[in-house]
Amino acid sequence: METSQQQRRPAVGQFAETLADAKLDFDAIDLVDMLWLAQFIEPEESGLAETPAKEPSQQPKVDQITDISEAGLNLYPEEQLPQQKRQETPLSKQQPEKPTGRPFSVPAAPALRTQLNLSRAIRPLMRKVPSQIQFDLDEEATVTQIAETRVWMPVVRPSPERWLELDLVVEASKTTVIWERSIAELNHLAEYQGAFRAVRTWRLSAHGGKIQIHPRWHDAMKSAAKSETVSPHRPRSPGELIDPTGRRLIWLVTDCTSLLWRQEILYKTLWDWAKEQPIAIVQMFPERLWSRTALRDGHIVRLGALSSGLPSSQLEVEGLPQRLEQHRHADLVTVPIVTLDAASMFRWAQVTSGTGSIRTPGRTFDLVFIRKQADKGNSAQVLRSTSQRTAQERVALFRSTASKTAQQLANLMAAAPVSLPVIDLLRDAFRGDFEEEVQQSVVAEVLLSGLLRRCDAEDDVVCRYEFWGDDSLVGTERVRDILLGDTSISKSIEVLNVLSASICQKLGLPSKSFQALLADLQSSEESLRQAAQPFARVGLDVLRRLGGEYAALARRYDSYGNTHGPGDDFPLEDLEYEVAKLINIPPLQPCEYESAIITAILDRFNCETAKIERENRKWVIRRSRIVTWGYTETLGLNAGQEIGLDLIAIPGGSFTMGAPASEPDGSKNERPQHEVTLQPFYLGRYPITQAQWRVVSSYDRVNQDLDPDPSSFKGDHRPVEQVSWEDAQEFCQRLSAKTGKAYRLPSEAQWEYACRAGSTTPFHFGETLTPDLANYNGNYTYNNGSPGENRKQTTDVGIFPANDWGLHDMHGNVLEWCEDDYHSNYQGAPDDGSAWIEVDQEQNRRVLRGGSWADSPGYCRSAVRLNDSRENRFNSIGFRVCCVLPGTSS
Repeated sequence: METSQQQRRPAVGQFAETLADAKLDFDAIDLVDMLWLAQFIEPEESGLAETPAKEPSQQPKVDQITDISEAGLNLYPEEQLPQQKRQETPLSKQQPEKPTGRPFSVPAAPALRTQLNLSRAIRPLMRKVPSQIQFDLDEEATVTQIAETRVWMPVVRPSPERWLELDLVVEASKTTVIWERSIAELNHLAEYQGAFRAVRTWRLSAHGGKIQIHPRWHDAMKSAAKSETVSPHRPRSPGELIDPTGRRLIWLVTDCTSLLWRQEILYKTLWDWAKEQPIAIVQMFPERLWSRTALRDGHIVRLGALSSGLPSSQLEVEGLPQRLEQHRHADLVTVPIVTLDAASMFRWAQVTSGTGSIRTPGRTFDLVFIRKQADKGNSAQVLRSTSQRTAQERVALFRSTASKTAQQLANLMAAAPVSLPVIDLLRDAFRGDFEEEVQQSVVAEVLLSGLLRRCDAEDDVVCRYEFWGDDSLVGTERVRDILLGDTSISKSIEVLNVLSASICQKLGLPSKSFQALLADLQSSEESLRQAAQPFARVGLDVLRRLGGEYAALARRYDSYGNTHGPGDDFPLEDLEYEVAKLINIPPLQPCEYESAIITAILDRFNCETAKIERENRKWVIRRSRIVTWGYTETLGLNAGQEIGLDLIAIPGGSFTMGAPASEPDGSKNERPQHEVTLQPFYLGRYPITQAQWRVVSSYDRVNQDLDPDPSSFKGDHRPVEQVSWEDAQEFCQRLSAKTGKAYRLPSEAQWEYACRAGSTTPFHFGETLTPDLANYNGNYTYNNGSPGENRKQTTDVGIFPANDWGLHDMHGNVLEWCEDDYHSNYQGAPDDGSAWIEVDQEQNRRVLRGGSWADSPGYCRSAVRLNDSRENRFNSIGFRVCCVLPGTSS
C-alpha cells in the first residue's frame, strides 16, 4: 500500500535532519538511493549469547546421515529440500545410480549485480497522473462553492497515483530455471522500486495450440519443478492483460530460445498486446548473443516516440527494409527489446515516457516469414543436425562463438559435477580469474551451448547437467575430456580442491584438499562415503585424464568411482601360475639425447610478390617469387571439383597500428597510432570465393540460412559479395562445426598486421598503388601515382601479386568484414590483437578493411578504416577467414 505524503514527509525529513546533524551532506538522489537500498538490509540476528550452545550430541546422528545419502552433491540451501520425503524413504529402496550427498548452503551472489542502476534506469516511468477511480476532497473548492452558491456539495478531484501498472509475464520453457533467480530479483525490484502502481506476475505457455497465462509465475515454476502438469491456477487468456487506457505495461521475460518462438501464435499475442499498450521483451541474453536466439528472425530496427505511453505498434520505426515498408501494419509485429542492463533499460524507459530523439533497439517480425519457417519444420531439422554433432564439433562451435568468459567457465566446469549451485561456487571461488564478471547470461551461454544436457530425474529438486559423451569410453567422444585438454593441470586440481573444501566445511571437517578428502572418506562410514561419491567419481575421472602421478592417485582410490566396493560381488579364488625370472640383463647406462619439437606439418605455397619504387621520377614495379607456408582446408565438392581453402601461417609479433598524421588521405579514425602485439594465427590466402561459399553454405545451418549464390558479379573464383557481417559469422560457424577448427573473422588488428606484412608504407607494395597491382577505381591516383583501368567489377582472386607473407587482394577487389565493433578512433583499443567488441554496443556498425573495386586508392590503404551496419549487403563487400591456433587468445 502506498504511504501518503502526509505520513512519509516527517519521517524522511527527520532522516535528512539526522544525517545533517551528523555532518553527512547528501543530496535528494543520494537519500532516495539509501532508502531504496535499506530494504535489502536484513535485521541483525539476536546476540550469540542468547543462542543455545550446541551439545556434542548434536553431531550427525544415524537419522541425519539418512538425509546425507538421499540427495547427492547438493549445494542448495537445506530448507529447499523435501524434508518429509527424505525421512520416509528407507535406504534399502534407493536406486544405486541416483546421486547421493548432503545438502548444504552456499552464499549465492545476487543474480542482478546492478540492481541500483536498474532502479535508477526506470525512474523516467516514475510519474504520477490523476486517478480514474479514486478521488480526494478539494477543501478549498468546496468552501468556495458553498460560499458562492450556498449549495452544500463536496467538490472532489482525482487522486494522484502512479502512472503505470506492470504485468510481468514469464515464458515457461526448459531454460527458465536458469534465469529463475534473475527473474525473482527483477520481480522484487519492480515491486519495491516504486515506479509502478501495481505489479502482477504471470507464467506464459502454450497448450492445445493456444497461448495461456497463469497467475503468479513463481508458483507455477515450483509446480513445474515437481513435474506437475496441472498448474495450481486456472489458465487465463492473454487478452485479459489488454488495457485500452494505455496505463498498463507488459514485460515478456524470456530468452527467446524455445520452440514457441517458431509458432505464429506467440507473435499474434504480441501483436494483440502491442496495438493497445506499451510492451517490451525483456531478453535475458545480452545483445551480443541475440543472433543465437529467435530474435535473429526479426529485422533489426530502432524505435522512438514523441509522446508518452504510446502502444508499441505506434512507435516510430527506423531501419525497416523498404520491401516491408509498403505493407507496414500488415503481418508485421514490432516490439522493443530490453536487457537487464541499466543502459538498455534507461533507453527504453525514456522512449516509453516520450523523450524526443532517444532510440531503443527493437525487432520487427514478418509473420509471413515466420509461417514459412514453421511450414518448413526448420526447427526440427536444426534439432536433428544438432544432436548428430560430434564432441569435437560441439567444442569447436562453442569456441568459435562463445565469449571468452564463457569458455573460461566451461573449462572450470569440466573438472566438476555440473549443477547450478556448483557453478555458483566456481563463479565466486575463481572470480579473479575471469576476464569479466560471470553474470547469469554467461552461465546460460555455457549451459545452452550444446556442450551439456540435462540429466536430473523428474523428482530431483536440483537441476543437474552432464557433458555430452560422459558415458562414452572413448576420450575423443567426450566433451569433458576435450575441455580438460585445454585447461592447465593446476587449475583442474584447484577446482577439485575448492569443491573438497566446501564439502568438508559442510560436513564439519577441517578444510582439506581433494586427495586428503579421498583419504578421509576411505576410513569414514559408508553413508559418509556415499555423500561425496558423485563428486569423487567425477574427480577421479579428471585425475585419470591428467595422467602421470594423478592417474596413479586415481587408481589408488578407484573404488570410489564404483558403486560396489572391490570384492563385494566377486569372491577371490586361488589360481595357480608359473613364475619366470629374467637373468643376464646388462646394467642400465645413462645416455644423452636431444629432444625433438613436433610442429605442425604445413603446405608450401609459391607466389609472386611486388614492390613499387620511385626511380628517376617514375614509379617502377619490381616483382619477385617467394615461398610461404600454411595449409589447405578441404571443403568439399562444387560441380564435381574439389574445393579447398588456403590459409597462410602468420607469425606472431608486434607492429604499429594506424596511420601517421603525415600519411596522405589519412583520417582521424586511424589514430592514435599504437603498438599491438599478436600471437601467431592463420589467415585466408584470398577473400572467400563464390565456389567456397557455395560449398560451405550447404553445411548444416547453425543460426541462419545462407543464400548459396548471393553475388552480383558471377564467377567461381571471384570473391563472394552481397554478404552481411551476420552472413560471414554464419559461414565461419558452419565451417568451424564441420572441421573442428576455430574459424572466425579476423580482428581489425590481425587484418592490418597481416596486410602490412612488416611494411610501414601506405600500401604493402610501397608509397603508392597502380591498377597493375590491385583492382580499384583506376580513374583516381594516390601520391602522384599513375591512373589506369577502372574494371567496375570484381576480378578473380589471386591474379595480382601477394604481399611478403603470401596474402593476395589485401588492397582492393572487395572490402572485408572484421570481427570488431566500429569505433571512431583508437583511444582505448586493445593492444593484444583481440577484437574490440563492446558488450553494450548502442550502434550496430562493424569494421570494413582493404577497399574495393569501386574505391579510389586512398580508400585501399593498409590503415584505412570503413564501417557499415552488420546486416547490410553490397556488391563491394566480402570477407576472408582466420583460424586461431589452439592455446592462443587472439
